[in-house]
Amino acid sequence: MATRKTSIFLALLLFSLAHAAHAQVFGTVRVSARDTQDLAVSGAEVTLHAEASSWNQKTMTNAQGEAVFVAVPIGHYSLTVAAPGFAQAARDIQVTGNSVVPVQFSLTVAGVTEDVHVQGVADAINPESSRTETLTHRLDIERQPDADRSGSLSMITNNVPGAFVMHDHLHSRGGHGVTFQIDGVPVPNSNLASVGSQFDPKDIDYLQSERGGLASNYGDRAYGVFNLIPRSGFEGDKFGDLTANIGNYDQASVYTSFGDHANNQRVAYFASGSANRTDRGLERVDVPVLHDDASSYSGFTSLLFLPSARNQYRVVASARQDNYQVPNIVAQQALGIDDREKATDAFGAITWVRTSDAGVLMTASPYYHYHRERYLGGAGAPLVTNDDRLSHYVGGYVNVTMNSGKHSLHVGTDSFAEHDDSTFGLKANDSTQLALTESEVLWANVVSAFADETYRAASWLTLNGGLRWERFEGSLTEYGTSPRVGTAITVPKVGVFRASYGHFYQHPQTSTIAGPLLQFALQTGFGYLPVPGERDDIVEVGLGIPVRGWTIDVDGFYNKTKNLVDHEVLGNSNLLFPLTIDNGRVRALESTLRSPLIAHRLRVHYALSWMMAQGRGDVTGGLTNFKPPANNAYFFLDHDQRVTFTPGFEVDLPAGAWITGTVIYGSGFLHGNGPDHLPSHTSGDLSVGKDFNKSLTVRVTALNVTNELFFTGIDNSFAGTHYANPREVTAQVRWKFHY
Repeated sequence: MATRKTSIFLALLLFSLAHAAHAQVFGTVRVSARDTQDLAVSGAEVTLHAEASSWNQKTMTNAQGEAVFVAVPIGHYSLTVAAPGFAQAARDIQVTGNSVVPVQFSLTVAGVTEDVHVQGVADAINPESSRTETLTHRLDIERQPDADRSGSLSMITNNVPGAFVMHDHLHSRGGHGVTFQIDGVPVPNSNLASVGSQFDPKDIDYLQSERGGLASNYGDRAYGVFNLIPRSGFEGDKFGDLTANIGNYDQASVYTSFGDHANNQRVAYFASGSANRTDRGLERVDVPVLHDDASSYSGFTSLLFLPSARNQYRVVASARQDNYQVPNIVAQQALGIDDREKATDAFGAITWVRTSDAGVLMTASPYYHYHRERYLGGAGAPLVTNDDRLSHYVGGYVNVTMNSGKHSLHVGTDSFAEHDDSTFGLKANDSTQLALTESEVLWANVVSAFADETYRAASWLTLNGGLRWERFEGSLTEYGTSPRVGTAITVPKVGVFRASYGHFYQHPQTSTIAGPLLQFALQTGFGYLPVPGERDDIVEVGLGIPVRGWTIDVDGFYNKTKNLVDHEVLGNSNLLFPLTIDNGRVRALESTLRSPLIAHRLRVHYALSWMMAQGRGDVTGGLTNFKPPANNAYFFLDHDQRVTFTPGFEVDLPAGAWITGTVIYGSGFLHGNGPDHLPSHTSGDLSVGKDFNKSLTVRVTALNVTNELFFTGIDNSFAGTHYANPREVTAQVRWKFHY
């Protein structure tokens, strides 16, 4: 016990002594201004202005014709350069977190007119980044079908290859281990997976999805990092909006938000609240939908305070309550089974940001996360199951970023302490009078340190390398040392080639199972071993191709896994327990495409994945009765689906009307325990809307328009049986106002 307390103290001490960090909500913009003879243009005024808000910064080029904006929030920007004797030049750029965006201007001598010379369109491909990433804009979230619904993950699954929701949990790149960040701050969660999105998509300004080539400061989850950039008070002056939805399955929701900022841009605030209910909550397990009501309530706020040009404070806070009926099959409904689930989540973080003239960006982000999940068994069930898992997390993400010439260095830590309090019970309503209850209180902590260097060896070549060290102490103690390297190579007239290797150690879930409950599980054919951490080795190559505003990206990766984390369903309780499989592998090819505005009306996009997710060997940890194939052969995991394809479009129609659509194709998930797969399936989602003026928008959305009926899993040892959701139709009214 003393060792654990010491580790917790050291983790918090390490956090408190780290003076600075680079929250991954910021990027750096490096501008180079040259004339037509390639000579530096000094003393030029460079202005950076946010596309969707009033945020802006100005600076001057130095003697080398260079200017640097150090702390630029993720998003789309307009960049202009003005110098005496030269025509003003402008360019649209895209800034992603934890990266340097190079922008080169070639200034021409001023003519008779003072027209602004626009140099190209925004490039979504960073020539100095080896990461595989996607940036989703708030307009995409507002208009894409289902993307803005409370609890929905469509803003991810519509735009990220190999991402889909199966048995109510997000799967990405063949696995479960993903990191969610809010305003660049990691949200720790040792639970295997949480149902739906804990943040309302209507509160999100940008979604940065990092799915490959992750540097050492991007954490320990190998399957993706989803950084949610919240809306802020810089959107406008005393603005607000009220959104209401109604639909079939008795759907109803209301959302409201408001925000403002000071004229001197030193203070800004944003706050929102929402309430939702439906008769079609969790993924259905039979036809028709039975016993599936759900409701939720949430609140969110973001605050920004800039006391000086070198310092700023950013606060984010959220709270959410979700209530679900656990869906029944027809036989369970006849018995009057009334199981329910409740999930409560709250998160808060304060980020201090400091910049310097030397190009150093320093921030510190302490946070607190509360998460509770309860499964409440109905009193009339033959076997009443109750599960209550409560977790508290206290920690911080810290980092120092230093940019000097061709070098960028990141050093820091991502550490937290966790307190788990869980109770699990079984009670039989039969002659056995079985009644078992197990309670457990655990402390755990994760201490990590990382260092990462990016070296711009030439205008066409960037190299990066780093190391992450991590120690987990909970129900067991483990260590992980994770080297990560990458390169980005600009190929003239082709695009940017990238390659990376990364090792990841994902610490295990803290809660265990023991005592009389374990003995009961063993008697009914289950086995149990302590759950170790997952270890991944990922090799990835990719090519980003910008063509006249079009962005085409292709990549391929191979993930070799030790102690592959998956899950087991205990009986028919719909409860997930973690387990690990000796070995695993994921092989995949991916592609994304985004178009510019075509004929002033049309945009198209797609996310495509060809993937094989497999396991091999015995179960090395967790509660299971699964028996692997003989001869140490590979077997398909429950979430293996060879092809996932989600093309979409947005069309601007006359008189402020618009239409968006998404097609969802899957080649079919595993049939039972395999090796055969279920038939392929195709469904479509559609939204039609009209902006009557700057204040009023009306929209109608239909999900699964043709009401396709298909399995997303059937009689699988790891996931049970689930059906795709039926057709849902909703009408939305949104009113924007000023107060």
